[in-house]
Amino acid sequence: MTPSEPDNEILEIVKGMLLLLGCHAIAAAVIFGLGFLVALVGQGGYGFVMVWLVGGVGFLFWQLLYAIPLILRLRRRGHMAMAKGVIIAAVLTALVNGTCFAAFFMGGL
Repeated sequence: MTPSEPDNEILEIVKGMLLLLGCHAIAAAVIFGLGFLVALVGQGGYGFVMVWLVGGVGFLFWQLLYAIPLILRLRRRGHMAMAKGVIIAAVLTALVNGTCFAAFFMGGL
């Protein structure tokens, strides 16, 4: 075991976290795009806000659609440290999303 291996593992974990952050950005763009599509197709009203609200509140569950396959793919290819980074970022996202949900719908912290 060389002394540089722990540094490389930390770098790979950070890469995994950034990979999931990029996936989050794509997912957020899709959610906002769907909201704009609903606004364009709809007959007025605030249907697009409902799409954004459901997308934002349920982001914890939406991330499961791409985080789990991403973790499985990284592990299958032998990138265990990057998979750890994706898992860490997914858990942090879930905690932040849950806290924001509680603060918004339960009347504050």
